[in-house]
Amino acid sequence: MVKVGDKVPAATLRYLSPEGPKPVTTEELFAAGKKVVAFALPGAFTPT
Repeated sequence: MVKVGDKVPAATLRYLSPEGPKPVTTEELFAAGKKVVAFALPGAFTPT
């Protein structure tokens, strides 16, 4: 279970910019001083 104050694991993600896909690290996305909201939905075909 994720709790307030938990750290996000280090990873490199990609986002679509006007110039095409660009890499971005979780350290850049979730830098100190930024607030993050985690949002999730169950999978469409999972037995939830």
